[in-house]
Amino acid sequence: MAGTKRRRPATKANDASATPSEVRKVAKQCLETKGGLNNIVTLLELCESNSEETAYTAFMAMGHVYSTLLERGDLRKQKGGETDVKTQIATWLRENRSAYIQLAYRYLSHSEPAMQVAAFDSLMNIVKDESAVNNDFSNVMFPRIVESCMENTNMSEQLLTRIADDINTFADIRLYFYKNLGKYLSAVTDGGSAKARMNISTKRRKYSLPANKLTHVVTNAYAILSRLDDPAVEIDEQPAEYWYPRDSPAVSQKYAPASLVEHKRAFSDTWLAFLRQPMSADMHKRVLLALHKKIIPFMYRPVLLIDFLVDSYDQGGAVSMLALNGLFTLITDHNLDYPDFYKKLYALFDLNLLHVKYRSRFLRLVDLFLSSSQLPSYLIAAFVKRMARLSLAAPPAAIITIVPFAYNLLKKHPACLALIHRQTDSDSNITETTDPYLPDETDPAQSHALESSLWELQSLKSHYLPTIAGMVRVFEQPIAKQPLYDMEDFLDHSYTTLLESEVRKKPNGPTPAPPALAAQRHTVGIFSQPAGIADVSLFGLVN
Repeated sequence: MAGTKRRRPATKANDASATPSEVRKVAKQCLETKGGLNNIVTLLELCESNSEETAYTAFMAMGHVYSTLLERGDLRKQKGGETDVKTQIATWLRENRSAYIQLAYRYLSHSEPAMQVAAFDSLMNIVKDESAVNNDFSNVMFPRIVESCMENTNMSEQLLTRIADDINTFADIRLYFYKNLGKYLSAVTDGGSAKARMNISTKRRKYSLPANKLTHVVTNAYAILSRLDDPAVEIDEQPAEYWYPRDSPAVSQKYAPASLVEHKRAFSDTWLAFLRQPMSADMHKRVLLALHKKIIPFMYRPVLLIDFLVDSYDQGGAVSMLALNGLFTLITDHNLDYPDFYKKLYALFDLNLLHVKYRSRFLRLVDLFLSSSQLPSYLIAAFVKRMARLSLAAPPAAIITIVPFAYNLLKKHPACLALIHRQTDSDSNITETTDPYLPDETDPAQSHALESSLWELQSLKSHYLPTIAGMVRVFEQPIAKQPLYDMEDFLDHSYTTLLESEVRKKPNGPTPAPPALAAQRHTVGIFSQPAGIADVSLFGLVN
């Protein structure tokens, strides 16, 4: 049939200028008679037309044609031999359908977003058609659909939105998406590395991708995962929709897409596989920002994230600060034992800490970590002293956070009050001009902070910003009689909020004092003298 019946229709539908109505007419002819099936070849050609409107219409019509043919059973393998006409027709239809499917995979990265969405919808409709034939959700084509989406080098926002909408809407698509993506990410590797070339023959490492393509895979995977809803509600308690209807006889009470446990397992496997992939610094930070709220609560075994979090925590800088939230969640909610936690936390207090944009987020966590009254005094003293030392080179917004932070710690731990009320012992080697504190010591137990004093806060009394100079004077009052500060009132200050606060201030006196940098203008004549200069004779010529 392929060699004798591929006739062109009498219309101009095979021309690039074919209108959408003409394309739909050709599609209609495909379903009217057996001879009209030859128009399938014409539709395939029109799917690659230079006219985007023609190509789009032909592509959608092609999907409708094959969906109808599949429903009629025309693609089903016949019992007759290879010479049987029906068998030949069915074989020919399946071959052309394979060509259409390959075209749909290609169009996932089409330059036109509408064509990308149409290709994805067509592929998912094919999955639905096959599910109806198999009387169960068909996961034969779906893994390749997932892989093609991950390897898409031209992913549009419209396609991302459509993929996320389908996954969030249909429970069976969501489960099998997680399963297929987890398996795929567990198998991909950077083909440029020596380790990847050695492991390429193993079952676990069967995909070897170049570094630039692996970057697209990681980016697309995160773009989709970050758009998905949380698997927080038991599906049996909240009826879900299914791409393949759940009321089918094939669906039993133990249907996997209806189980929250199955969803959590697939969710966990996917994220663990994703976190093993190489990520850019920006993506690494975005993952850490969402980890404690969007990932850990829905993991089947959250403690499996410890390797990723510890590696992130050991990197230092902003990445370490962001990893703290996840570590804290595992320590408090999942009984994680993490040795030297406070030692590493102390090491994060460096010169850059008070200048990064994650400062307030970090200090909120530190406030939680140091809130226990069971912590040793030397540890609290070390943190207070380190913050006081950093305040000497900190921006005003950070100092306004440090002062009440240190005050609260001293009030909660009275044994550390010696830092602000220390009296010099005549028998010791400590004098008013020496400081036993070791700022370069990474171990708070060896820093000798408890033997020191907070002379840095005394220096801040001379700060150029009156707000800071006034705040530091709180240490001159009896701490026991004063309430704790609410840190939320200080953590989010910036130069903008400080400037707005100063502008809103009302002057104390009837006339405001001039700004510190205001220039004074004096009109000075040839023989007049500026104010403040003594009346002297000029060159001794004036008597």
